[in-house]
Amino acid sequence: MGGGEQKMCFGNGVIPQEHARTFVSLICAAMAVTFSQGLMIPWMASVEAGHISPLMNSLSTSDTYAGLLVAMAFVGRLSRRIGLHSLLVWALAAGTLSICTFVVADNVQWWLLFRVVFGLSLGAIHFGTQSWIGRLATPEHRGKQMALYGLATGIGFAVGPMFLGTGKLAEWLPFILSACTFVISLVLVMRLPRIGKLHQARGAQLMSIRRIYRVALPALALPLVFGFMESTLNGDLPLFAERVHLPLAVVSASLAGFVVGSLVFQLPLGHLSDRLGRRTVLIGCSAVGVVLFGVLPWVAGSNVTFIALCFVVGAFLDTLFSLSLGFLGDLVGGNNLPTANQLAVTHLGLGLMIGPMVGGLTMAWLGPGGMFWAMAFLYLIFVGIIMIWRPIATSDHYESMNASV
Repeated sequence: MGGGEQKMCFGNGVIPQEHARTFVSLICAAMAVTFSQGLMIPWMASVEAGHISPLMNSLSTSDTYAGLLVAMAFVGRLSRRIGLHSLLVWALAAGTLSICTFVVADNVQWWLLFRVVFGLSLGAIHFGTQSWIGRLATPEHRGKQMALYGLATGIGFAVGPMFLGTGKLAEWLPFILSACTFVISLVLVMRLPRIGKLHQARGAQLMSIRRIYRVALPALALPLVFGFMESTLNGDLPLFAERVHLPLAVVSASLAGFVVGSLVFQLPLGHLSDRLGRRTVLIGCSAVGVVLFGVLPWVAGSNVTFIALCFVVGAFLDTLFSLSLGFLGDLVGGNNLPTANQLAVTHLGLGLMIGPMVGGLTMAWLGPGGMFWAMAFLYLIFVGIIMIWRPIATSDHYESMNASV
């Protein structure tokens, strides 16, 4: 460690050669954490369902995202004081401890508090990994490199729920699995070279939050739309299926198709964004999303067509969060990236929180297809924003990675 990082041989710019070991370790740590997140959140909701009312169950699930949002209020300042390495170590340790408390605490009412702590740790972890990976990413290959991050987190989210069945063996087993993945992430991060405190690069000035919004509005707007889509599909698709009499197996296959489409097209779209530009790819994919969500309610009568279109939706839209992070890095530069990431994760959390509620309301007002039309409308607004928006020049430049890592 003291002698610097050994270079790894990866082609096509997918891995930054100079910091390959750190990059790969962070990718693996992020995948392990999202595995735990994908397993923990639905399992806690399942266990709580037999002990509390449906309303309290919904509020309890929202507590996790509320904790994530609260974390965004202070992780930026904290990372500048103690550094990203220390931030991730403490967040992973707190997350591991919070998971263990679920096992030893029998009163599910206490789980409301533990969920907030878990959400706080998730917020700090996602902020830390995104900021660190964003600083390692090279401008010419940023699309592929951030797509690899999106691919890893997507795999984690997809694999996590597959282990829900372990709860049939013992109620505590999913918690132990989640705690183990957090420990694996903690070990990976602790073995990394320490990254210095986030500091202002020589000759560069930190932008105000208002100016960051002006410089990078589309890249900050997309996480809100993306979070809304993710939580609406996961939370309201079963309700849509019940109203239009879709079999539960079709719901499961549709969500699986959504995830598989994302995993298959993450790297190709990242590579395409490096060649054509992030803005062009975001406009094209979002425009396709508007059409797809507008059409989906009308093809629900055909199970095969509905599942196939969900695969296409995942291919074009579930890849956009990582692309938006790459776009954000292009626009604000390394010096302002931590604050910009803080705003992006905040918007993602807001989208995750309001998605199921707004989706349910639109179904009540407009019929079962309302949830899809709400998503189409948001992506249409995003397309309008990014088409009207024009980039402005900034005096900031990318930080030297040799000096900061």
